[in-house]
Amino acid sequence: MQTSIALALLSGVLYVFSFAPWDQAWLQWFAFLPLFFALDRLPAPERTLRRLLLVSLIPAAVICIGGFYWVVHATRAYGGLPLPAALSLFALFTLTGQLQIPLFMALRRELLSSGIPGRFPFLFAVFSGVLYAGIESLYPKLFLDTAGHAFYRSSWIRQAADLGGPFLLTTLVIAVNELWYLALRTRVLRPAFYSLAVILALCGYGQMRVTQYETLKTAAAGGPVFRTAMIQANIGDYLKIAAEGGGMDAAEQVMDRYLGLSALALKSEAKPDAVIWPETAFPALFQRPSTRSEERMQERFDQLLSQSDSRFIFGGYDYDERSREEFNSLYFYDPRDGTKSVYHKNILLLFGETLPLADSFPSMKSWFPTMGFFGRGPGPEIHTAKNREGVEFRFAPSICYEGLFSDHSAQGALQGADALLNVTNDSWFGEQGEPHLHLALTRFRTIETRLPLLRSTNTGITIFVDPTGDSGRSTGIYQEDILQAEIPKRLMPAPPFLILAGVFGGNWYARLCQLLTLGFVAVLFSRRKI
Repeated sequence: MQTSIALALLSGVLYVFSFAPWDQAWLQWFAFLPLFFALDRLPAPERTLRRLLLVSLIPAAVICIGGFYWVVHATRAYGGLPLPAALSLFALFTLTGQLQIPLFMALRRELLSSGIPGRFPFLFAVFSGVLYAGIESLYPKLFLDTAGHAFYRSSWIRQAADLGGPFLLTTLVIAVNELWYLALRTRVLRPAFYSLAVILALCGYGQMRVTQYETLKTAAAGGPVFRTAMIQANIGDYLKIAAEGGGMDAAEQVMDRYLGLSALALKSEAKPDAVIWPETAFPALFQRPSTRSEERMQERFDQLLSQSDSRFIFGGYDYDERSREEFNSLYFYDPRDGTKSVYHKNILLLFGETLPLADSFPSMKSWFPTMGFFGRGPGPEIHTAKNREGVEFRFAPSICYEGLFSDHSAQGALQGADALLNVTNDSWFGEQGEPHLHLALTRFRTIETRLPLLRSTNTGITIFVDPTGDSGRSTGIYQEDILQAEIPKRLMPAPPFLILAGVFGGNWYARLCQLLTLGFVAVLFSRRKI
């Protein structure tokens, strides 16, 4: 039993170190192998389903502790919870955050007993990967992370996400681990050759797609581009709360930073077509001040706008008088003629921007005084802006948490976007862990849609990501900075992921895995009834 526990712990550690910020993605090809052998080494009397689930829970807990330790800081900073309450919530999260692993191991036991592994090792390995992806995509995970996300820095491996998203990579990760397992357990080399063939095929496909992009990029050189200057003002969460609460000094400091950096960007040689501020950078209702502090902020912003011929795209707030709802919003504003359009965030962060049953029981909102309770926008939209030459560019916006959702970006891309635009505020989560993980997960939207991504953040990481998931310069964390980037008109044709999303909707591959997994479970139940 002790050996099984040690092997299960090793699986969790390998998984954690494969992810950001450690970025040893190659460990994923072996990360599940110790867990597979851990269950084999359980003594026969202890090889019950209960023991299997308990041992499988060990790597799940290690992943939560090693990969999401920053949740404690976030619940204290964002939710205003005392340390004991934050630790209690994290303990609950540790026990429930990665339950796809024990659930998968329970189904895998049934699959192993079917006789398929010995007769059709490759089929077994792939279907095992499908089961894992199906369970994980069905499981209500707050951060939507999956094993495939570990390859966000692996230039060739990650390109296969344009076929089925990160869950396709997860399927192949599990398949390779299963093939290594069969090779070692049976001492037959054929499964090992299969595993190497999978990895080589991924590399070959990835190299082909990267080369295709470079060819298209070279051919489009000299074509129309949209120039941007993304402002990272590094506003801490406490200063931000004070500004939004009407503190005059705090509001002045916020505007000083944004206005000062924006003025510098507007004076640069490569004059931007748009200056971009991150999520909720303007800490009040735009053009609708209700206090003297907000009036002063609006006056100072208007003064900068009156001197600019660049558009401003900035995060802020909006309010609907009819529904009496406030929205986390993104404004597209042209100071030359005063035209504006507004995007309202549609996918809200649970326990950050919304609470279950809070509308039915309003008193619940008093439990979390620092939490925002926002209305939901209508969903993915296209917002347009012209460059200085008058060429129109189409943007598919998302705000912070929405960048994790394949469905959201795919729907925007299907409406004809030239680029994805994400504005974010990660100041609540601390310097370690979350900013790197958040970017890693968001980065895959570029590969799924083959569109570039402009990502503007408050405290970092602000970045431009091209359609292959690659990036040039990015900002540091907790630093003031200006990141200039330019996007061309759409270069790459719609990839298979996007085409199939248009036919079957959203994250089609995850849904296929879910259907196959539910079908497998239905077969198991029907056999047991018989």
